[in-house]
Amino acid sequence: MRTLLAALAICTLTVTANGQTTSKVNPATEKGPLPVGVRTMVLVDESRRDEYANGPRTLVTEIWYPADSKARKGDTTNFGDFFGKYQAEAGQVAAHFGSTLEKINERYTSIGVRDAPMRRGKYPLLVFSHGNGGLRHQNVFQVDHLASHGYVIVSADHTGNAAVTPLPDKALPYDRGGRGRSAKNRPLDASFLISHFLAASKSARGWLRGSLDPEKIGVLGHSFGGFTACSVAASDSRVKAILPMTVAYGKSPTIPLLLMLGAWDRTVGAPGNRVAGTYYQRADGPKHMLVIKRGGHFTFSDMDRINPQFGDGIGKDKKSGEEFLPIDRAKDIINTYSLAFFDHYLKGDKDAGEVLATNLAPDELSLESEIPK
Repeated sequence: MRTLLAALAICTLTVTANGQTTSKVNPATEKGPLPVGVRTMVLVDESRRDEYANGPRTLVTEIWYPADSKARKGDTTNFGDFFGKYQAEAGQVAAHFGSTLEKINERYTSIGVRDAPMRRGKYPLLVFSHGNGGLRHQNVFQVDHLASHGYVIVSADHTGNAAVTPLPDKALPYDRGGRGRSAKNRPLDASFLISHFLAASKSARGWLRGSLDPEKIGVLGHSFGGFTACSVAASDSRVKAILPMTVAYGKSPTIPLLLMLGAWDRTVGAPGNRVAGTYYQRADGPKHMLVIKRGGHFTFSDMDRINPQFGDGIGKDKKSGEEFLPIDRAKDIINTYSLAFFDHYLKGDKDAGEVLATNLAPDELSLESEIPK
């Protein structure tokens, strides 16, 4: 919590020309004290058949985790590395989003060191769920940050709903007709990941042995992944806190909720934000809602590293020409409050609760909180 407390301490006031005071915040921009490891696993849920993949439900899964100190000298991971042998398909994804693989690799790097040894300890488990047509590694800015502060984060390509899924025997493209199937599979994917990794932690052997606290589990997700987080909260009692970004609907949660929205979201628009706001209002447990005033749909992702002029949260609004909140600034805010939320509700950190309840940048975001007595 040292960096978060520092964020409070260095929140200063600036007097504008008209005499108004505005806050200037330097959120928890620094990564945590722990080096980060990253590794890829292919997991198979034999209890489900995947019609699109024509086999058992298979999930290419990335894990970010606190690593041994040796990882400080290791090589970090770029965008193309997450596709393994399917570099041609990685190039096709890059082209689809208006860029090239070479350019993306220059600006898209995870601090995670590939296959670094796990740091001994017991950590909360977080499941990240990507957006519709997204990627398991679409939010490295956020998962890197959380892992460096002592979390294990697992993220799978939701097979058929990812931009491309690099299975061992084939690369599956996005299934344009399978969104309904994905809506059913996504929460099951998340619960399967929880079960798999808790079992791995209980095992007397293996790289993850003894590393996860089964009582400290959270789910976060972007867009369709926000829906996934809400769905898992309604179906899996092991989940203790959720952080949906840009999309939220479903059964009202009773566990802690942090909802993040962009006021200028052009993908879900004002109707989608109203639906998410209703979900927040109906939530029965501790709840917080953060709205980035000049944030768009892709403010809450690493789309800026793929295409810095993508729009809808990245660069300029293509319709109005107005500038979205600078993405580095937005990511600092997202990381600060994401960490405060999980630190408070999964680690019991009271100082994090103070940060979570404090609007550190009222010019740039609105923050609402409600804690039932």
